[in-house]
Amino acid sequence: MMYISPARADGFMKIGLVYYSRTGNTRQVAKTLEEKFKEKNAEVDLIEIEHVKRPGYFTGGKASTFQQELPIKNNHFDMQKYDIIIVGSPTWSKRPSPFVKSFINKAENIKGKKVAVFSTGMSRINEREQFKEIIKNDLKNAGMKTFDSYLALQFKKEQIIDGEQNIDDFVNTVLKL
Repeated sequence: MMYISPARADGFMKIGLVYYSRTGNTRQVAKTLEEKFKEKNAEVDLIEIEHVKRPGYFTGGKASTFQQELPIKNNHFDMQKYDIIIVGSPTWSKRPSPFVKSFINKAENIKGKKVAVFSTGMSRINEREQFKEIIKNDLKNAGMKTFDSYLALQFKKEQIIDGEQNIDDFVNTVLKL
């Protein structure tokens, strides 16, 4: 069954799936979500945030703890053509990656856009309240419409060990936004 977005007359929802991945786990989830959305006839652009320098765990954790930005290569993000933006981030020190904060502060035409979020990490998925609050506030402050559409996945040695069962529900919820 084809999903027809109320936002688009052509029947296709245009999704900008923006993510940062240090180890490849968040990229793996982004590609899985891309496939799932395409199966539902949504158009998806994967947009990977690229770091200038790959941070060590101490540097990345410190920047995340203090909610500092870290420099990114791709500084031009025009989000105008998207109906929905999905933001994906690893969980560092129970917070979003600093590179995602850099994206939020540099992106153009994001005011009023609908946004959903997913996180990856080794921490248990029920321990990510701080992550959710911080990213929700950052997105709201940028003028985006946040919803309770949130997907958390727990990894161990590059394998999803919890949360995979929630992927289809997340996709269906996002398509109804």
